[in-house]
Amino acid sequence: MKASVIVLLFLSLFGLNVSVYRYHFLVNETLSFQEAQKHCTQHSDYLSTVRSKDLQDLSSNSLIKEDYFWIGVQRDSADYYKWIWSEGGEATITFWAYGQPYYYYCGAVHKNTLTLFALPCKTHLRFYCMKVYELIVVHQKSTWEEALEYCRQNYIDLAIINSEDIMEEAKINSTVADTDEMWTGLRFLAGHWFWVNGAGFDYNVWSSGGEIQCPAMNQRCGVFDRTQGVCKPTDCERRLNFLCIKEKYAD
Repeated sequence: MKASVIVLLFLSLFGLNVSVYRYHFLVNETLSFQEAQKHCTQHSDYLSTVRSKDLQDLSSNSLIKEDYFWIGVQRDSADYYKWIWSEGGEATITFWAYGQPYYYYCGAVHKNTLTLFALPCKTHLRFYCMKVYELIVVHQKSTWEEALEYCRQNYIDLAIINSEDIMEEAKINSTVADTDEMWTGLRFLAGHWFWVNGAGFDYNVWSSGGEIQCPAMNQRCGVFDRTQGVCKPTDCERRLNFLCIKEKYAD
């Protein structure tokens, strides 16, 4: 298996109280569509499900040497006029190139025009696989440490809210919580705030006042406040619902 590169994390709506994180990996190997699809199901989840606004990030990877790369979209074998995602479900594509789809059966993105083309499935291209995770509300009331332990024992981790899309989905998910504030993977230690999985702070989760630089000793764990739609510091010993990350397609 050639080395894969994580290039993007995005999240999209998947029902009222379940959100989906998709980590995309460019596989630096040229395969046919069917071979790429098999590779993804063996090593991750599926060929990637993408949106038009993700195409710039996906296409800018310098490892892509060809004009095109595979994503997880193909014609439905039972309906010539219908396109479906490898992950499942009908694909309503808004970024077809002019005059497309042509009569071929597999979908590839043109990296320069950021549009989708139907190509012969036997064409050998690099491709994107994805790992898919869900954001869920846990309704038990726990301290921050208890919530962290629970998420790591039963799922993956406490939630990391590091993009606008994820923030929007946290707002949607939080409607089913029993508490207005929910624990996230946000913690203050050694003079700075950090996410428990090591993610950066490129996205501002705080209120308009910005990050609290030196919170009081009893204000050093981060919650998502669903009434304000922001994160804020609070006492780590409070007992609250919390948001966990879990694998969507766990074995």
